[in-house]
Amino acid sequence: MRLALVVLFVVATGVSASAQGNPKPSDEVLRQRILLQERFNKGWDVQMENAHSRIEPRCKAEARRRYSAIHPMKRRAFVKDCVARARR
Repeated sequence: MRLALVVLFVVATGVSASAQGNPKPSDEVLRQRILLQERFNKGWDVQMENAHSRIEPRCKAEARRRYSAIHPMKRRAFVKDCVARARR
């Protein structure tokens, strides 16, 4: 049993060591760089989008402070105006 485990371990170590020695072709490296750049740019776009998405909750909170629940039309108008002012 121990001999079988030792043989299996030696074979697995030899296979992984030979796989690490193969260099990647330049096309593969270039493809991975492009994918990494796209991933970074997507993260940047999401961050910018989140900055714009914070405007509406801030305006809604301000409208809640200014107008009570019995003035929903004034509240809604204030939110629309506030969002339009912030996005200019």
